[in-house]
Amino acid sequence: MESRKKRKKRLKNHPSKFKIRVRYKYHYYRWINTQDYGSFKDIYEKYKDKGFSFWCVPKGDTVFTNPGIESMGEQLDSIVSANGNYEIPSRYSERDYAGDLVVVKPFLLPETRLTPEHPVLSCESNPQKSKWYNPQARPSLRKTWKHAGELTERDWVFFPLFKGNREGDPELLYLLGLYMAEGYPTGNQVYFALGHKERQLAEQILQMAEKHWSVKGSINHHRTGLLVRFSKPALAEFMRKEFDSRAVNKKIPSWIIEQRDPQPFLEGWLKGDGFKRGNTWRLTTSSKTAAYQALLMGSRLGILPAIYTDDREARGIIQGRKVNAKPSYEIRFHQDGSKYSNKPSHVVKTENGFWVRINKIERERFSGKVCNMETPSNTYLLSFIVHNCADLPPEYSSQDGTWTGYRLDGDKTHTESTLKRYGRHKAWIDSSYKFEGKPVILVYNAD
Repeated sequence: MESRKKRKKRLKNHPSKFKIRVRYKYHYYRWINTQDYGSFKDIYEKYKDKGFSFWCVPKGDTVFTNPGIESMGEQLDSIVSANGNYEIPSRYSERDYAGDLVVVKPFLLPETRLTPEHPVLSCESNPQKSKWYNPQARPSLRKTWKHAGELTERDWVFFPLFKGNREGDPELLYLLGLYMAEGYPTGNQVYFALGHKERQLAEQILQMAEKHWSVKGSINHHRTGLLVRFSKPALAEFMRKEFDSRAVNKKIPSWIIEQRDPQPFLEGWLKGDGFKRGNTWRLTTSSKTAAYQALLMGSRLGILPAIYTDDREARGIIQGRKVNAKPSYEIRFHQDGSKYSNKPSHVVKTENGFWVRINKIERERFSGKVCNMETPSNTYLLSFIVHNCADLPPEYSSQDGTWTGYRLDGDKTHTESTLKRYGRHKAWIDSSYKFEGKPVILVYNAD
């Protein structure tokens, strides 16, 4: 006779209410313990609102788009996918969420917030045999989708190599880089603001503008420096549309980001807003969009820049006036051979992109809207690649060669097609079975 202790342990391990026999092809059977059993339609209607969680990103957080960055929850024209191309998202979802968010901060890249079950493209660290290496210093390069809540500081996330096939005039790109750093439109005029000692650069800008924009300008002295002025309404409107007018909102047009060789543009930008120290380039900008776009441009050069944010609410004095400092972003391009170069223990370049090691993982409480979307490749780029909300493939049965599980996602389109096909099939709930952490209804030929 079974003891009470053994029976209690058995019931604890097998909380199912039903025990059913499942028939596969070729007269193959197996027994299944299940909490519930019936037609697919009945089971779906009963469980579609129970025990399910979506993969989501907080509304308003940053996602890479064309040409720069946008906020989750907005209607996006395109996003950057894992293959480094632009894709058009096809479906959006939004819901209320109260609970923990996982905050993932990789080396070099900005932090990203995700719900704990959101899948992230990752790989684990590959222990090194040499005693001279940190055993967590290299990625294994074996790709896997891991829930954000399961990530550790031993894991690596993926940033894709951005694709670009445009060809532009290097001198024109250099001039536009100077404008990115020093230029702005006012009314029907375009200005470049330079220092008192940059007379030679001002004359160079005049020559390049006349050659490429067919406009003559003038150099004016101002108490803060030199102003190179061009008066041409069409040029001012073009710059306002493509680059924006305020420093904090400046963006790089997509036709510049997609250049096969964006280095001339970066050289011009660096001339005005940065400097070189050895093999390291440093750029400073008050535009968050421009800072994120620099990541895409750097990947075109085979370099993943590092972004550092200074969001101190400092007060400064300009021309005797007290002003509040805006958040600024420092972008560092570490060239190969630099003593400041990105360590292999932090980032490793591959043929298709960069594996970046996670520096820190935290959790924070959140209450508000969370969003997701569907894309053709089922991926999109936050500060690293994550999976989208597309319907997951069901469980695969090697016995009959068919996919046989379906998510309880409640999506109308998915529900309609699934019920039409499987509504009268027998189905059951298996509390121990989850696909990528998601509850599913299992559909087979059941007795």
